[in-house]
Amino acid sequence: MPDSITRPKRPWTVLFVATLAACSRGSAPSEVSSPSGGSSGSTEAAAGAPASANAPPRRSPRLDEPRWQRAMDDDPAGLQALADALGAAGLVEALGDGGAILKTALLALPLADDADLALGALGKRALAATDEERGPTLEAVLGVAGRPATAREPLDPEGASEAGAALLSIAANPALPREHRALAVSAARALAEKKILDPAKIPGDLDPP
Repeated sequence: MPDSITRPKRPWTVLFVATLAACSRGSAPSEVSSPSGGSSGSTEAAAGAPASANAPPRRSPRLDEPRWQRAMDDDPAGLQALADALGAAGLVEALGDGGAILKTALLALPLADDADLALGALGKRALAATDEERGPTLEAVLGVAGRPATAREPLDPEGASEAGAALLSIAANPALPREHRALAVSAARALAEKKILDPAKIPGDLDPP
């Protein structure tokens, strides 16, 4: 066969060469992976996340207020002044601060003129409280419930009824400390005297024989 006649290129050869050239011209990846397999963007986002789990407990700003400081000094006049200034609503709001503020607010609540407004919140708190907080909370409920009856209309009859139900639940729970159940019984009887709950529902197993 004459040399001037060249063989036609086979189609599969052309396709292979074109593919090889395209691969050699490929661009670099647009995203750089981290050694752990994630992208650099996700790593930076993780590094910038706030470490809330390691944040220290928030310090109550009320600790720096003179009226709270005076009330925390076991000063009856200071407690009364705090109750007069904040009322039931302000003292209930302060319960969430915990610690010394919680303790002081519970002591001041029975002294507030509108203390009855706190019964519902105190009852709910007593139900959910730890053993450490349940005692002081029940003492506050007893202090409010044991206030002399007045001629005025109840400020929050629904909240008082909720507190009564909470007290009955605590009083009937044998798993709770006996002294806490006794406090609940005393507070429930104080509410029963004001016709807020049925005295027949109050457990009597804690009464002396």
